[in-house]
Order: sequence, then structure tokens, then C-alpha cells
Amino acid sequence: MKSRANHMRISRVQITNFRNFRRLDVLLSEHAVIVGENKIGKSNFLYALRLVLDPTLPDSARQLRDEDFWDGLERPLARDEKISIVVDLTDYEDDADLLAVLAQHVISTDPMVSRLTYEFGVPASVPDGAVSEADYAFVIYGGDRSENEAGWEVRKRLPMDLLGALRDAEGDLANWRRSPLRPLLDETASGIDRAELAKLAEDITDATAAVTATTEIRDLADRITKRLEEMVGGGNALETTLGFSPTDSERLLRSLRLFIDGGRRGVAEASLGSANLLYITLKMLELEHLVQEGNRHHTFLAIEEPEAHLHPHLQRLVYRNFLRRRAHQEAEADEKERASVTILLTSHSPHIASVSPIDAFVLLRKSADKQSTEGVSTAGIELEEHERLDLERYLDVTRGEILFAKGVMLVEGDAEAYLIPAFARLQGLDLDALGISVCSVGGTNFAPYVKFLGPSGLNLPFVVLTDFDPTNSSSRGEKRVAKLLASLGNITSPTTGAALKQAAAQKGIFLNDHTLEVDVFKCGRHKSMGRSLTELAESKSAAARAEAWMKDPATLDVPTFLADINAIGKGRFAQRLATNMKSGPCPAYIKEALGYVAARCS
Repeated sequence: MKSRANHMRISRVQITNFRNFRRLDVLLSEHAVIVGENKIGKSNFLYALRLVLDPTLPDSARQLRDEDFWDGLERPLARDEKISIVVDLTDYEDDADLLAVLAQHVISTDPMVSRLTYEFGVPASVPDGAVSEADYAFVIYGGDRSENEAGWEVRKRLPMDLLGALRDAEGDLANWRRSPLRPLLDETASGIDRAELAKLAEDITDATAAVTATTEIRDLADRITKRLEEMVGGGNALETTLGFSPTDSERLLRSLRLFIDGGRRGVAEASLGSANLLYITLKMLELEHLVQEGNRHHTFLAIEEPEAHLHPHLQRLVYRNFLRRRAHQEAEADEKERASVTILLTSHSPHIASVSPIDAFVLLRKSADKQSTEGVSTAGIELEEHERLDLERYLDVTRGEILFAKGVMLVEGDAEAYLIPAFARLQGLDLDALGISVCSVGGTNFAPYVKFLGPSGLNLPFVVLTDFDPTNSSSRGEKRVAKLLASLGNITSPTTGAALKQAAAQKGIFLNDHTLEVDVFKCGRHKSMGRSLTELAESKSAAARAEAWMKDPATLDVPTFLADINAIGKGRFAQRLATNMKSGPCPAYIKEALGYVAARCS
């Protein structure tokens, strides 16, 4: 088996004027997990790649129709308007086979990048004057020269295989021509001694003859033949026999079928999820086999809705294996061989998102003018290793909810996660309807989340809510906010006081005056807080203190107040408080944060 050191991948995709894409330009990493709301163009993104890379797509499909044009294009196409899909390929310089295929299409040598382009429009050879649909033509070329044709041989060596959302896994497994089991069995058959295979066929022939020789089986065969003759006449009737499998030694292995449950049930009796799981497993083995045999040098495997019929735990297990295999098993030669497959997924599943590498996401969404689909990716985010690991663990624990939000509120802990949705409801805001997620980072390290959500990442509307956390002489919260502003490029921002708060609020970072619980108490919620404390108090003295603070909020002893809440547990206390809040005021910094993110998600 040949060892492969390369991790060839698509590094960039540019789509212009195709279907819902006016102008899309996204970077990709080793794999791609394409997410976005329904009807945003995830399938169109994959189809655009197929126009460049899929060898099974006929030229008739590459000859686009009016419905394939972006809606904003004039009809007929102007001479200077083109539909184009540009795919950049990189990280293949260590593979002689890939170098040979892509050598004529290089656009950069440091790093090594080759480009393949599909272009559709009015060719320059068409005479001036009126243009009709019959004049349109496509060309697929490499590098930067349209005359440098990239033909079927390139697509054959670097093909894209698509497993569609409506795939019939059970039917494909049962159909010999479509089954991914076929090449694996053919390979196995080539290694079996011919004489041994002939002996196996002879044994099966004897067993078949023994069964079919019984009176009952002979009678059934005769009945079938007789009915056929009655229906179509003897000259048109088919010659039928009953048996277990073909007895021809060359076809013997082709009659093998997969069984489950220890051989007691066939795939047709399996659940849809089990059939999909078997199909994808065989497909991966088939693709690896094709590379090993030299039939292709790399495969781009696209799977639409890979979560189909798989329960959440299986989704995470299967696609963690797909998307993270190299990170854990790189040293194994056979795993390097498996690295010849790039995975492209379109998914609505937060369970798959939760196990995906942090740099794998491509998020599709409506453009600001609602006229097309735009895209952002996480492939270009610059993260320290510890930040990357923190984010991936966060996605795993939260099941990737952040990827499916229209806006995000980053908070320190569980208390805010319980209380902020309650405050939003009091302000007449439904965070679910707005697509806003409240995400606890479990501490005060907001920096990696700001990078992930900010302009260099998903570029999603977000806010940070953090505590002032006063010390004897300064504020930990002010230092935290100043660092976040610097990370966003605000290196000349003030570092303390009201000026810092104002500069931070303009960037979606909101700092309170003390801590969450103290600010909630002092905004006028002393009664609901006192009631929650008395209901949960660990002692009679704590309950008495809460009663006193309710009656006279000016007597609040902050250290004791916070200690009483900590004794209950901040999360538990916040849950009860959220239940007890029926109306009333909201801390100013929370109200401002809600207004900031809601305005950007409406």
C-alpha cells in the first residue's frame, strides 16, 4: 500500500451569478461542514462544485438553463456577464500523481495552488448583434487561461461523488450496479484461487440441486412456468428455475449480500438509519479502494443531510470519525491512505456541528439586501491551539447551537443563561423567534468566542455581557473589556470608566456596575430576589437577612448577599428568580445588550 503524505483539499470557492449566489467567496479547510437555514443554497453550493469536479455529470447538465441564473441577471445574458465557479486546490505538492494532473493549472507555487474554473456565457466567437439562448456555451479550464481546457481526465482523477439528501441506501445496496459493495467484492474475487472458486460453485450447485429436487419445489417451478405460458404463450415464456444463487463461478461472489443481526436479517429488514450507516461505511471503503488501485488520486465526497435517520449519538460517533480521523491517527500509513478523501457535508444537525473541527464551517445566509446568499467560513480564523481546543469542547458540550443562531449573547455562566431570556420576555422580546442564542462560556475567557463570531470568523451579530468585578483598587472587568476591544482592533480605546463602557457598547460589549446579582438587585428587583432567597435559604438567619433587604434595599450587605446566593448555588438561584419575575425593571446593561443584538437580528 502506498503511503500518502499530502492532504489535498479545496482551499477556496468563488461562485458568481449562479442560482441564489450573486457573488460568493469562501475559504475552506481540510473538510467542510456547510450550514444555514432552509432554502439558503446548501445544495446549490454542492451542485456548483459538481459542475467543475463531477465526472458523472453529463455535458447536457452543464449547459445551464434560465432558472440556473442568478435572478438579478438580465436576459439574455450580456456579453460581459458570466456565470462562473472557481475552485482552488492546494496541499498536493508531496504527491507526484496529483502534481502530474494539476501541473498545467497552477496559479501559485508558494503555496502550491491550482485553479479549475467553470464558466458559462456568450463566447467571444459569437458575432456582434442579438444574442439568443442557443449562443450560450460553457467551458471548463485550468489556471488563469480560458484556452487551457481541463477535461474529463482531470475530473476522473479528482472526482466529486455526491450522496444526495433523498438517497435510497437500501435500494442502492440491493442493486449490483450501484452498490458500493461491488468493487470490494470484485477486488476480493481477484485474490481467490480459480480452482478453489470453481469448487465452491460446484458445492453450491449440488446444494441447490438437492433442494430443488424436492417434489414441492419442483411443483412450484412447474406452476410458475405453466402460468407464464398461459399468459404469453410458450414462445414468449421465460425459462425459470428456483435456486440460491448463480452457479457460475465468475458470478458467485456477486450474489453475496450483507446481512445484519448475526445473519438473521437482510438489509431490507434494517431500519433506514442502519441502511444509511452501512451504505456510507461501504462508500468510504469503496473510495479508498479506488485510490489504492490508482483509478483516481483523490475524492471529494459530498453528503447532503448526513444525519438522515441516525439518532444523535450515532451522528456524533460517525461524523467525529469522518471529520477528525486524521488528527488522531495520522501516524498510521493506512490512515494516510484514507486521507485521500475530502468530506463535504451539508447539515441542519447541531450534533454533527458539535463534533466538527472548528475551522471546517461554511455558514450560508441571506445577504444584507436579501437578494442573494452570502457565505462566511471559519477556515481563516487565527486561533491559538488552546483557543481552538476550548472552542471545539464548547461546541461539543453545547451541541453546536451557536452555529445555527442569527445572533449570540455571550455570558459568563449559568445564572445569566437562565435570567437573560427571562429579562428578554419582560422587554417583549422572544429570543427564539429572533434566532438569538444565549451562550455561557463558563467563565470570563471571551476572547476565542469573539474571534469565532467576529469579522474574521462567522461575522455574526453578538454581544458580550460581563461583570465589573471590583477589587480594592481596580476592576477585573474593565481590564477584560479593554483586552477584548484591543483584540477587535480598538487599540486606542480608553481603559477605564464611563468612556470605556461607551466604547465597548459600540462594539457589543456590555459591562455592569458590580456583578450580575448585585446589579439585578439594585435595578429595583429587590423584592423578587429577596423572595427567591427566602424560598431557597440554607438557614433561618439567611432567610431573615433576605426579608430585611426586601424591606429596606439600602441595607444590602453585598459580600453577605453574594455568599448567601453561593450557598444556594448561582444556577439554582437564577432558575428560581427567573420563575419569580413576572414584571418589573431590568438592569441597564442587559437592556442595552438585548436592544443591540435584537436590532441586528430583526
